Parts: sequence; structure tokens; C-alpha cells
Amino acid sequence: MAKRHHHGADFVSRIRRMQEVIMANSGVDEFYEIIRLILAKYFAEGEGQADLPDKSECDALLAKHGPEIAFILDGVIELQTPDAIFEEVRRVFGTASIRGQDFTALDQAFEQLTSRSYKADKGQYFTPRHVIDMCVEAVDPKPGEMVCDPACGSAAFLKATHSYGNAKYKQSAELYGFDYSHRACQVAKVVSLIGANGAIKVDQVDSLRLPEQTLLAESEETIEDLMGPDFVGFDVILTNPPFAGDVSAESFANAYDVARATGKRLERDVLFIERCIRLLKVGGRLAIVLPDNKISSRVFRDVRLWLGKNSEIRAVVSLHRYTFLPYTSQKAAVIFAVKQPPALSPYHAEVHFYRSDLAGKTSNGSPAYRAKADPDAPAYQALDHDLDQIAPEIRSVMCVR
Repeated sequence: MAKRHHHGADFVSRIRRMQEVIMANSGVDEFYEIIRLILAKYFAEGEGQADLPDKSECDALLAKHGPEIAFILDGVIELQTPDAIFEEVRRVFGTASIRGQDFTALDQAFEQLTSRSYKADKGQYFTPRHVIDMCVEAVDPKPGEMVCDPACGSAAFLKATHSYGNAKYKQSAELYGFDYSHRACQVAKVVSLIGANGAIKVDQVDSLRLPEQTLLAESEETIEDLMGPDFVGFDVILTNPPFAGDVSAESFANAYDVARATGKRLERDVLFIERCIRLLKVGGRLAIVLPDNKISSRVFRDVRLWLGKNSEIRAVVSLHRYTFLPYTSQKAAVIFAVKQPPALSPYHAEVHFYRSDLAGKTSNGSPAYRAKADPDAPAYQALDHDLDQIAPEIRSVMCVR
């Protein structure tokens, strides 16, 4: 049987092929060059052109929009692809529309641009769009609220929040993204520009670093520093922090309460649990994607107790084992919690447990579509999953006033 065509997947394959062409035939950094090409195509579409223009016109478009992209690119903004291979790059790009793409495809394309070794070392994986949309719908970010992802990667959670707010309330919440990776921040800024009209504020910072009170030397910048002296906490945090990485030796690790709860080896995602709670205001809502062992293993019992003493855990969603395929077979879950003042014992809360039985994926990680679904529709509508049935139930217990 012939494979089902999916335009988004075709777009990703085009990006991958352009990478290959540029890498094989030039000494140009393909990461920055493809971002330039995507931006040039985006601006060309804004002027009614379907094809990627010739090289000189691309350069003129990039120069024309220089102030908009100066904060994204390092160094020159003109295309660096040699003339000898530009026509091949242009042919591969074809008429694929940047403005017409479902952002699932753009997310996956940007995934191609980031270093796989960097991401694998830190347990960072592409978060499926339907998981993101479930989290956003469940916490229901509203206009005027401040929403943060302290491990934003390509800003997929924040882009989804922007779309959700505009669709439901005609206005988005305020959006803030932070990431340790310079390249991730650059991709997030591209997403902010072409997907949210620049509404997502992105900064590079080590999100795990806590504010320090010192008279001896200047401390390194933190999220609190970037937010300013009037900052009292975010209303909502949506995040999928890195699953892996031993941070036991980090200088700031001992400042975390959970550092004393996990034995000798301290994992990065454990610190993110506490960091997210610290960054929220009391009453703030959290949706955090975590590996299943943080939910079920006895090793992390004290971490869960800490979370229970500093928040009301309202819901837990166990995701299907296929959910993160083909990137990883890691079993994961989502915790939904509401921050409370620190207490001596865990808050009494009725925790609602859900299990996703439909992953929207096959056993090899390919998309699994609903009957008669349009494969070019957003993943939340097209994929065969059950998270859209779970989200409203979680929202009813997360957004109680």
C-alpha cells in the first residue's frame, strides 16, 4: 500500500536535503544559512512570492528586514551559500510555504538544525505537538497572565500558547522563553518572529541558576534578573525540561531543597521541578513533562513529597510508550500542579490520574491518523490520540477559582 502523503513531513525532508547540499559543497555553517533561507522565504511570501527568490533578491529582503532579524542571527545577514550550489538549494526548497506550514512541521525542521549530540547528551527530545496542545488547553493561559518555559528549546509550548490565546480569547498571554543553548534561543526567536509576530520574549540564560546574595563578586545572571525588580512570579509554566544530565557538581546544586532528596546523583530534571515551583507565584499553574521514573520510582519519593509540600498536585497523565518515538522510547508523564505556600506536610489534594491509550504514533514512530483525518491538519486534530479528551477534565480541576 502506498504511503500516505504528509506535506509537513515533506517540508522536513526538504530542510534535511538542503542541509546535506550545503554541508557537502561548502564550508558554510548550515545552521545559520538555513535560518537565513527560511527568513528570506518568509519575507518573500509576505510580498506575494511563492518561490524562493534568487540570491540577490534574498539578500535584499534580508537587508530590508535587518532590524527585525538582527537579534536572531550572529554576524552577517546575507546568504553565504556559494553561487554554484544556490540554484540546487533553491530547487530543493521549491514552493514549500513557510507561512502556510503547521508548526509541527516547522518544529521538526528546526529539530534538524540543532545538534543531535548536544540534545542527546542532555536528554532533550522533540515534544509532540499534541502533547503540547493538551498541556496548554489543560492550564488555559489567559490574556494578562505571564507564561514561561524555562527550557524553551524551539519555543513550541509558547507558540502553542500564543495560538490558543488568540483563538479562544482574541489575545495571547505574555510569553517568556529561556534556554541555556544559544542555538535553541536563536531558533526560538525565529519561531517568535514568523509564528507569533515577535510576541515571545526569548533570552539565553542558565535557568537553573538561582539568585545569589553576595557582596564579594557579581553573580551570574538569572531569570529573576532578566525579569526585573518588580517580578513576583509567573502565572503559568509549561515545560519539557531535559530528561538527562548529572548536575551534582554544579555550584548552585546545593541551594536546592531536592538536592538532599535523591542521593549522590542529582539529575537535571529533578532540579527543574523545584525551579519551576520557585518561579511561579502562589496559585500559579504548572504543567511539566517528566520521565516516568520521577512519577513512580521509590528513589524519587522524597522529590514528590517536596512537590506535595509546595504545591497541590491536581493531575498526572501517563503518556503512551510510543509518544516520543522515533526520538526516544522513554516512557513519560505530565504532572499538573498549582503552587502553594511551603508547608510542613503535603497538601491534601485529590489527584486525578489519567492514562493515554492512543499515542498518535505507530510502533516505529510514524504518525497514526484518525479515520478520514486530513494529514495536513494540526496534529491535535489529525492524529489518533486521546489527549484532547483528557485536557478538558484536567482544566476543570486546574482552573478552579
